[in-house]
Amino acid sequence: MLRITGQRNDGYHLLQTYFQLLNWGDIMLFESTQNNTIEIHGEFGSLTTEHNLIYKAAKLLLPYKNTNHGVKIDVEKNIPQGSGLGGGSSNAGTTLRVLNRLWKCNLSNNDLQKLAVTLGADVPVFVLNQSAMATGVGEKLTPYCIEEFYFVLIFPKISISTIKVFSDSSLLRNQEPIDINGINNKKNWTNTCLQPVLSNYPMVKNIYTKASKLTNTYMSGTGSTLFTCFNNQDKALEFCQKCPAEWKTTVCRSK
Repeated sequence: MLRITGQRNDGYHLLQTYFQLLNWGDIMLFESTQNNTIEIHGEFGSLTTEHNLIYKAAKLLLPYKNTNHGVKIDVEKNIPQGSGLGGGSSNAGTTLRVLNRLWKCNLSNNDLQKLAVTLGADVPVFVLNQSAMATGVGEKLTPYCIEEFYFVLIFPKISISTIKVFSDSSLLRNQEPIDINGINNKKNWTNTCLQPVLSNYPMVKNIYTKASKLTNTYMSGTGSTLFTCFNNQDKALEFCQKCPAEWKTTVCRSK
């Protein structure tokens, strides 16, 4: 769910959104080194090290570091860029949590979340490392668990810019929030970014239309990932078998 409840004078949108963590994502391996440097290895496309959220997160902890060790971070990227699944944000949140221990920074989870929000509004939830309802610009978190589901993620072969979606003139910016327990009702699984994305990205609209004929279909964040959910794995796999062969899908469950 993603609702926009207003907009601040500085341009940031006020949100109410539910973050569901999954047992699937990128794989990160952290190794202490003796050379006191930060090394990052992985496939990040054209993203430079200086602009990588992993590197930025590591640098935030340098003033609190109580060891002479550096770190080498190997990343296996599974989350597509621009897919609305928090790939970069989860990498950053994980980096803060792990290096806080490796470097003996001794920062509390609350301290880490304050650092995390300077990297992005959805980084704090990955420091919290729990599914949660979020308000504010996405940084005010209330841990909350819904029923466990098996999710099918559908990945259109397109990257969507969050900035472009949030600047769309058709985007609703005055929605009413729901009670936190309302997230248990799938009628409230609405995403205000869905219509602007469907209007501007024909590939996503085509897949969304076809998937919706098979089952209720939703969009994650500002897209492009679409998802469906089922009460058991067999139903999820059955849906995947009905999908066109060219669709890239993966099955995962609530964490």
